[in-house]
Amino acid sequence: MKAILNHKTIDIDNLLLSLTNRGFKYGDGLFETIALINGTPRFLKDHLNRLKKGAEVLKLDLDDQIDYRKICRHINNLQEQNKIQGDAILRLYIWRNAEGKYTPNARNCDALLTIEDSVFNKLTLISKADFSNTISNYPSCISSLKTMSALNYVIAGIEKKERKLDEIILLDSKGNISEALSSNIFWKKDEKFYTPPLSTGCIEGVMRNWLIKELIKNGYQVKEKLSKIAQFIQADSIFTTNANGINYIQTIDKNSYTVDTISYELLNSVS
Repeated sequence: MKAILNHKTIDIDNLLLSLTNRGFKYGDGLFETIALINGTPRFLKDHLNRLKKGAEVLKLDLDDQIDYRKICRHINNLQEQNKIQGDAILRLYIWRNAEGKYTPNARNCDALLTIEDSVFNKLTLISKADFSNTISNYPSCISSLKTMSALNYVIAGIEKKERKLDEIILLDSKGNISEALSSNIFWKKDEKFYTPPLSTGCIEGVMRNWLIKELIKNGYQVKEKLSKIAQFIQADSIFTTNANGINYIQTIDKNSYTVDTISYELLNSVS
């Protein structure tokens, strides 16, 4: 497979990273996962804007690494060279290229863009979900970012596998609903939509932000709300959102939920 490293085409199998690489040593970087739908990257400008916001927090100088026009050309190049004609997943990584230990001596960064086949926009049902017993989210200046350091999600993912769940839901340190393993979470109750605020330590998802605006634009009430488990499980419908799309949770413990496809239909109308 071909990839783009610092605006140059490479064979991904030949990618070599130094042991001094700060993404490897310290998780000193960011990444974005972008859906390519019928050859068009979905919400690309929003993903690049989130990278820019994250780079400001991490004190990274992006220069032209995520220039919109260049990224579009790189995407077209990767589609052609990897012979990808349908849907695909793009991953854009940036990490600090500098020496130093915890305190880096520079702000410049490297950027890597990869592509692989995928399928999007299928309505996915999550049969069995439950709440994590091992991981809690804590808000910080980086908690809303997609950083290269994701051990809390790794541990939650292991718990999900051990408990034979299809999805695991993370709470914040105060017991409020925060997010799912790799997705933001929404619920619907009495014709109103809710989602946790960023103060719970959840990722500020591109799809999350888009859906909030789109639901409001179409006349629905949406509120960021702190919710304990007892209140949350009383929802009529619960679903998760990320770059891959929208997934509907059918059961949490002994509680069952309807599949309310409003959000799924809104997403398909623009894809």
